Amino acid sequence: MNLEALALEVRPRTPWEAMDVAIRLVVKHWQILFYSWMVTVFPLVLLINMVLLEEYSIWAFFLVWYLKPLYDRVPLFVLSRVIFSDQVSVKEVLYAIPSFLKTGIIQALTLERLDSGRAFWLPLRQLEKLTGKRRKRRMTSLSRNAKNRENVLFFLCFNLESLIALGLMGFVLMLLPEDTATQSFKTLFMQEEPSLLHNSLQMVLYFFVMMVVESLYVAGGFVLYLNRRIILEGWDIELAFRRLTKRQKRKPIYISTIMMLCSSLVFMAINLPQNAYALVDTNNDYLPAVNPIPLAGNQSKEVIQEVMKAPVFNRKQEIEYPKYTGDFSLRNKNNPEDTLWLVDVLETVGKVLARIFELGLWLILLIALFLLIKYRQHLHFGWAKKTVPLIVKPKTLFGLDLREESFPDDVATSALTLYQDKHYREAMALLYRATLAYLVQHYHFDLKTGATEGDCLDWVTQALSDKEQVSYFSELTRSWQLIAYAHQCISEKEMRWLCDNWSNYYAMSSVTDNDSDNSTQVKHHE
Repeated sequence: MNLEALALEVRPRTPWEAMDVAIRLVVKHWQILFYSWMVTVFPLVLLINMVLLEEYSIWAFFLVWYLKPLYDRVPLFVLSRVIFSDQVSVKEVLYAIPSFLKTGIIQALTLERLDSGRAFWLPLRQLEKLTGKRRKRRMTSLSRNAKNRENVLFFLCFNLESLIALGLMGFVLMLLPEDTATQSFKTLFMQEEPSLLHNSLQMVLYFFVMMVVESLYVAGGFVLYLNRRIILEGWDIELAFRRLTKRQKRKPIYISTIMMLCSSLVFMAINLPQNAYALVDTNNDYLPAVNPIPLAGNQSKEVIQEVMKAPVFNRKQEIEYPKYTGDFSLRNKNNPEDTLWLVDVLETVGKVLARIFELGLWLILLIALFLLIKYRQHLHFGWAKKTVPLIVKPKTLFGLDLREESFPDDVATSALTLYQDKHYREAMALLYRATLAYLVQHYHFDLKTGATEGDCLDWVTQALSDKEQVSYFSELTRSWQLIAYAHQCISEKEMRWLCDNWSNYYAMSSVTDNDSDNSTQVKHHE
């Protein structure tokens, strides 16, 4: 994978920003996407409508909708190449169609048909070609600590497709004369039997809406997938190191380097013949002695035969495999009745599979109705009391002690005194861990093991509603990281501002006025 050829800036992005990049990607390459849909998907949709639309219009619409996972392979193939600055032609898309059949089509149309994150997981099958346990491990790795924005993407695209389709139908009705529009409205929405023209118009509108929205959906899942790989595999860091390597290679070669290289070449030229003869002598079991005089043609043949008699060149291995040894000429190819049994078998298998699929759908419907009736008492919208398990408050975070006995009575004054005594790190650590102790006491401050100060800042930004309090914590975090990791001290004016404003947002008395127990039980209404 050539990361330097990526058509987008390689850096970690938020899921929303990744979706925005996907929209820009589709807009930029809409022509090749349109042509790819028209030469691959449109003929299939046209064939379905020619067979089913006139007599079974509902099944025609259902089948076109049901085969969406099959269509997704086309835009992903195009986007996976244009994003690496490769030129893609319609001919290449047509040649790639057989490879799509090896990307889990059966699973995508059965077990995974209703999976809302199929666009996010599709690159694992089509691009990485992973199956079985390797694919499951990869899915677990990509979804770890993720926010599942692929489900939100599916919800947005589903509603967008419905709104655009209804909007286009309404727009077409507005352009028709009043009598014709009224009759068309009754035909579409009042259970009257629609004509073939109405069904064809609806199918054309739906196909183009599906083409646009499904391209956006696949592009969104693909860019979300790339964004997760950038975050987990550090593509931006790798590119930074590559740029440093190129910059180092551009430096001029100094005279000392050239002299060292020349000395090495002279040394190798002097010692190489001796080493070669020594190598020949040590392998005289298989090779004859080196003759400095060129040999004649017949003599060379004898030397070659002598060398080939060595055991190292005469290893044999027997492999057994089944092979048909009958006579194919006995079969009468001109008699078509020889293949009738195969047609009967295929028809029987097809009928059996269709009946199994139908029974499976009825079984799923009955199970859904049974569960709906059994658990109907849980399907009301009311206030229900629920007891949350005990929340154990941590005693340390990021290696910082949060026990109340480790804090002085006046945290802000003590921190300022430590700063003035030139104990900069101790002063900032006291102020920062006292703030964490306040958050642990007054909020459900639950962070996973291995969390960083950045994770803590993200949590505070989402949990606290007071913007000034969040702004103060952000400045405090920046100052702590500056002195803890960059070993740079903030100015006395900034330190005095942090100490003077600390008690306005994080009063230490609220930390010490708590129960002696380090766990609490919270009851809330949902």
